[in-house]
Formats: sequence, structure tokens, C-alpha cells
Amino acid sequence: MSPKSELRSHIRSARRAMPSDQRDLSDNSLISGISAMVRAAGARSVAAYAPLPYEPAGAFLLSALSALAPRLLLPVLLPSRDLDWAVFDGSLAAGPRGLSEPTGPRLGVDAVRSIDLMLVPALAVGLDGTRLGQGGGSYDRVLARVTAPTIALLHPGELLPSVPAEAHDQRVSGALVGAAARYETAHLDWTKGCAIPHYWHSIGLSANDGG
Repeated sequence: MSPKSELRSHIRSARRAMPSDQRDLSDNSLISGISAMVRAAGARSVAAYAPLPYEPAGAFLLSALSALAPRLLLPVLLPSRDLDWAVFDGSLAAGPRGLSEPTGPRLGVDAVRSIDLMLVPALAVGLDGTRLGQGGGSYDRVLARVTAPTIALLHPGELLPSVPAEAHDQRVSGALVGAAARYETAHLDWTKGCAIPHYWHSIGLSANDGG
């Protein structure tokens, strides 16, 4: 088993084994943190995704974003494993690989070039911004096109000193990590070398510059 596969297996198992009260705490804090991010950035066009079971922010993500962003784009998996995009209108259909996809008109793979903020799925993120995904390579193509801040959503313990990386892996701008204790809030960590736009300094979260 490769280092990536081993880490994927470990995190998937840990997510499935997470007690429901801890998952709810992490998910609820992430929704609060996402709301703060969208408002602080003044983001009107946001790209996100329909979470799989056990993924951070869970069933609350799309309803929260729909109330915050006038334009919410969700991905559609193409046969090439690249991602097309469509505006989320409140309805989803079953897609390949267990995914849920928007039902609206397809906008093309370049639709994300004009967004204000992107939330991306991840199993783990390293401090340098390297993202460990599910292994399909779809988001490595997408992230290469995006100039807006790209933020991965994580449960506690999934922001790591480093994750296994290959030459094609694209980095994210930061990671929003759910709370692990009731007195905490979600924590926004910027990756190393990521410049923080001025408007992010007013965000109602603990944030750092990645050192």
C-alpha cells in the first residue's frame, strides 16, 4: 500500500468511527466558520460540493451556502475525471461514484475562473497546502484554474505537518478545521507562503499566516 493509500484508509476509518456528538460539534463549528468566511470575503459566487457521508460540514453545507451566496456552483464529474460545473438550484441527482450532482445547465470546466471563493473536499492537508483527496485527481485539474482562495474543510486531526505529495498535486490556500472541544470555534489555517488578503483579517475566526 502506498503512503497516500495508507493515509486515505486511516482517515476514512477515523471519520467513520468518530462519535456522533464529536462529528456534530465539528460540523456545526465549520458551518459557523464558513458563514464568517463568506461574509468577510463578500463572496457572491462560491464553488463547493455535495459532501459524501462522513465528510466535514455534512448535510448542512449546501443549505448554509445557499443562504449566504447568491451564486453557488457545484461540480459534475466528467468521464475524463475533470469537473464541469452547474448552479445549485436546490435539487441534486445521483451521479457516478456515489456523488450527488446539480441538475442545472452545465457551465463548462472554466466556470470556476470567476468565483470569489472555493471550498474543496479533502481527507487531509499538509501545512504547505498539499491536499490529500480521494485519489481521482479531479481537483488537481480544477485547482490549477482557480485564482480565488481555495479552502479545504477538515475534521480535527486532519491538518497534518505534511502529507505524501506527487508532482501533479495542487495546493490549497488554507484549511478550515472543525472544533474539537465545546469552547472552541473552527480554526482557519493558511498554508505556508499564502498571502492573506486584507479583508480576511476581519474574519471572526482564529487565523494565521502559515509561517
